[in-house]
Amino acid sequence: MHEVLSSFDYDTAEELLALCAQHDLSIADVALRREATEQGLTLEELLAKMEEFYGKMRESVAEGLKIHGTSPSGLSGGDAAKLYRYSEGERPLMGSRFARTIAYGFAVLECNAQFGRIVATPTAGSAGIVPACLLTLEEEEGLTTRQAARALFTAVGIGVIIGKNACFSGARGGCQAEVGSASCMAAAAIVEAQGGSPQQAANAGSFALMNTLGLVCDPIGGYVEVPCVSRNGMFAVHSFEAAVMALADARCVVPLDHVILALHDIGRRMPRQLKETSEGGLATTPTGRKYKTGKFSPPNEPEG
Repeated sequence: MHEVLSSFDYDTAEELLALCAQHDLSIADVALRREATEQGLTLEELLAKMEEFYGKMRESVAEGLKIHGTSPSGLSGGDAAKLYRYSEGERPLMGSRFARTIAYGFAVLECNAQFGRIVATPTAGSAGIVPACLLTLEEEEGLTTRQAARALFTAVGIGVIIGKNACFSGARGGCQAEVGSASCMAAAAIVEAQGGSPQQAANAGSFALMNTLGLVCDPIGGYVEVPCVSRNGMFAVHSFEAAVMALADARCVVPLDHVILALHDIGRRMPRQLKETSEGGLATTPTGRKYKTGKFSPPNEPEG
């Protein structure tokens, strides 16, 4: 089996799409076969393992929604719960699913900030985007746990390309490498989960990533909280927007490989002060300076 599967390797989106076309497979199918070769596991074993990861994602969302007090830094906590309550209210703006998707993105990062368990997807600072999207699909479109596991392999398939040709690290590439990559992976996963083609999934990834290029990593106080928490909520919605454009066959002028090249180039040119050092951007505003480690007092905890 492994000898046959060994041909399912790729470095670029062009190569990935060629494999999909050659074997009449989805991105998830190709990614599964690639992982089976690397890990020496069967496809079923890999899917079962990914279902467990999806279960942990669900748990981190649930835990984050229970949080009402602030994190040790005082920078986050309780906003996921507020957003969820708003989503259940009368006539929430843009409908309930919009606010709930944002709430789920917030929840994972708030869980992380209070020492909860999360699944880095692809990083801790961007871990809320993919779970928020898939949980929304589960609730709104009836996505099953097995389908969610397959969607996660779609995300893996795209993530492999980013990892080989750019990076996921905010310290190397800015927040575009973290949140941008996660949104790219999520958008592709949404498209295949909705029955879209591999090309449409790649286009969704391209739309999502190209519209995060240049996003800096400027965490206040050096904590993965502000603006990280809100970015996870906002860019989960961004992923759905990219998926809609791809499913509608809107023209995608720049192929995913070229957007990833741009990601790498911009990250290389970006000043180090804007790459997770907290030496620029929001971190050095008057507000940001108040939250330098050891130089602030956490605010009172909000009422639950």
